[in-house]
Amino acid sequence: MIAALIVAAAYAGILGWRALQRPESRLEAAECWFAAPASRAVECYRFAAPESRGTPSNRSIRFPVVIFRSPSTPLDEPPVLHLMGGPGQPAGIETDGQVKGWVGFLDEAEWARDRDHVVVDVRGVGGLADPRLRCPVLSDVEWMLSLDKLKDKPGAQEAEVRRQVEDCRAGFVKAGIDLAAYDTAATAADMIDLRRALGLKSWSIYAVSYGTRLALELMRRDPEGVHASVLDSLIPPDVPSIVSLLPNLQHALDLLYADCAAQRQCAGAYPDLAGDMKTAIERLRAAPVMLTLKQTDGPKVLKVPLTDALYLQIVEYMLVSGTWVPFLPGVINDTAAGGTRLLSHVATRFLFSAYWHTDANALLLSTLCREEVPFNTEAALKTMLDAHPLLRGMEPDALLRVSCTAWPVGKAPAAFRKTVSSDVPALLINGAYDTRTPPAFAEGAAAGLTRAYRIVLRNRGHSPSPVSPCAKAAIDAFLDDPASPSPPACLQEQQPPRFMTRGGPADRIQRL
Repeated sequence: MIAALIVAAAYAGILGWRALQRPESRLEAAECWFAAPASRAVECYRFAAPESRGTPSNRSIRFPVVIFRSPSTPLDEPPVLHLMGGPGQPAGIETDGQVKGWVGFLDEAEWARDRDHVVVDVRGVGGLADPRLRCPVLSDVEWMLSLDKLKDKPGAQEAEVRRQVEDCRAGFVKAGIDLAAYDTAATAADMIDLRRALGLKSWSIYAVSYGTRLALELMRRDPEGVHASVLDSLIPPDVPSIVSLLPNLQHALDLLYADCAAQRQCAGAYPDLAGDMKTAIERLRAAPVMLTLKQTDGPKVLKVPLTDALYLQIVEYMLVSGTWVPFLPGVINDTAAGGTRLLSHVATRFLFSAYWHTDANALLLSTLCREEVPFNTEAALKTMLDAHPLLRGMEPDALLRVSCTAWPVGKAPAAFRKTVSSDVPALLINGAYDTRTPPAFAEGAAAGLTRAYRIVLRNRGHSPSPVSPCAKAAIDAFLDDPASPSPPACLQEQQPPRFMTRGGPADRIQRL
């Protein structure tokens, strides 16, 4: 989550009588590995860079680059670099279907239609990356659920997690991979080198979730190379995000309670939504309920104990998604009354969805264990849990610290965690119901961004810009004139979510 410019001279270390030369970054043209789309010309590349810029190593990494060209792009219009979330979320540029999806998105969004776009799978991410930093078992739903069976045996969960993490790490170490070299610093340096290799004076950045932290680092380290930034669901480097989770969750729940109370139909159906939430948590904490969930697009069937912890994770998933928020009062009320029908529909989506899966979970470990976990102290974690006793069943990333003890990658420099100061124009987008990257994160970051413009989408959750027409209009206005964008009228016309009530629309939840 820090960028470092490549040093032009080779490392002067000595191995025997031979100098060990650090490989230079280079852009290699490649034949595209997917069917060419009809509406846009595309160019495909593989980018090679030093694995480690800070230690003597002659190892290179490679990752794919796809440029989607627009025939109507003005010659002086910078292209847009897309940065994904995660860390470890693939861009989706491997298959014909994925690329078709990209073309559909770029052609549909007015802000994207007339611009060139640079899309990459960053180092370690995706099936075309070399190496691919992936530990399959750590994203396996059945393995994760099996950990719950060990919770009554002191130390058993921790031992199992440590064993799997150590096994995965051993394979990478045996292959000579420097796991400490896969972090925001290295990725930012890759992006700087890629921009230069493409011959670009600057580019605009469209970043989502973790990608915003990478974008901020580029704005700090390579300001002349960034024309403007769209930062959707901002994660600033100075925020201890792990120990912010429960306060963020409580804030979103309080917003839900207030919005429901302000709507006559919702208030009539659920007059004490906060009380229902408390009842549901306490009921499941005392006596978990067994759910049988069948995969909707596959053969798997899971028998899952619905604990208070899993219930809270599902509630948070509904808030973050935005799409599920209108149904959440009905789910909370039904669960408080001992029902599971509505919750089961959401749980099926949750447990079988990509929400659980990070393609490059080994890269995620390298990044979080280096840049996040060391800066979220045990004392701060205890303070958070003590302040939110009702929500403490969802102790955030409870086993992440255990994983990090088996994944030694050092600690990021303290300078990385400082607030980013930049005069690069930036549009900060948030969903009001986002628990992972709430509007407060962007508000704090804006203090260091002298040309920042903020919008909050009242009825959305995490990363709303791909689906929100109002966000798309705001991006279009911003990129057309980053120095002085005109806010779209839709920002003044926003409304809270329209809640569905039990016995009516809420019972159609299974159709989503």
